Amino acid sequence: MKTIRITHTNGDINEAPLTPRVICEAEEHAQARKWAAGDASRIRQAYYMAYLAEKFAKLTTADYDAWLDGVDVDGVEIKGTETNAGNPTD
Repeated sequence: MKTIRITHTNGDINEAPLTPRVICEAEEHAQARKWAAGDASRIRQAYYMAYLAEKFAKLTTADYDAWLDGVDVDGVEIKGTETNAGNPTD
């Protein structure tokens, strides 16, 4: 499973699972707020997804604005390995 690694301005580093629930809720949040589609708002979407990952993993109780103020600008990194299913026609 992929995880998202978040570095906070106070030096704390957390890793949280990047679950389908996190991804879907981040997408719904972006659509409800009429954020630009696709890459046009990818930075905002990445930070919100990181926030949800920490929230669902019970690593933060802060609201989004307070959380965002405490995240390092380069503090969001998606980690994990992709399984390569290969070519299904081989």
